[in-house]
Amino acid sequence: MNGKSAIKIQEGKVGMIGYGMLSSLESLEEILGRKYKDPIYWIHLRGMQRAWNFVAPNNDPNFPAEYIKYESFCLKNNSTTPYEKSIFLNIIENNDIRLNCILYFVTHEELALFDQFELGYTRIDVTDRVEEYYFESGKVYAYKALPAYEYDAINDKDKSIIEKGYLDLVLASYGNMGKEHKLEFEQSTLPHDPNLVAPVVHIKVRD
Repeated sequence: MNGKSAIKIQEGKVGMIGYGMLSSLESLEEILGRKYKDPIYWIHLRGMQRAWNFVAPNNDPNFPAEYIKYESFCLKNNSTTPYEKSIFLNIIENNDIRLNCILYFVTHEELALFDQFELGYTRIDVTDRVEEYYFESGKVYAYKALPAYEYDAINDKDKSIIEKGYLDLVLASYGNMGKEHKLEFEQSTLPHDPNLVAPVVHIKVRD
């Protein structure tokens, strides 16, 4: 198929794309609760790019209780300020871009764990967007923001931040892959607003 190599996804498993926090193997393993032992592929998705346009309220009632036991503050101009929403990476359509990302393989049960973790995102089938491979069996999925969680510059800008720890984790992950991957990350990601980046402090308010 157009010079692509074939991958046969093992029975009982599915492909899953990491393009933000999940580009970090350590983050993936933390959610899995185990060491990851399956193959890892560096791939491209046709017609997609990263954007800093997923935003979620810190007290979102859809989040598990342990997520909303804290008040969140950001550190700006030597002062501590409460903020209401956090901005994370998302993927959007762009026919002129090829998104560099990572392909993992997990079980259906583990995929359900990521469905729970990726609150505010919906899982989409990107099997046919993978440039380098075709798949003899099984599907490949990625997580894309639900419309209700897409950033609105008018309503969200003064209430939202990009957590510096999250940004640093993603940049370090692609930086550790080498200069080429880091450059491709920059080319396939809409720039973030540096004024929105801040360190954060979470203070527990109830048990």
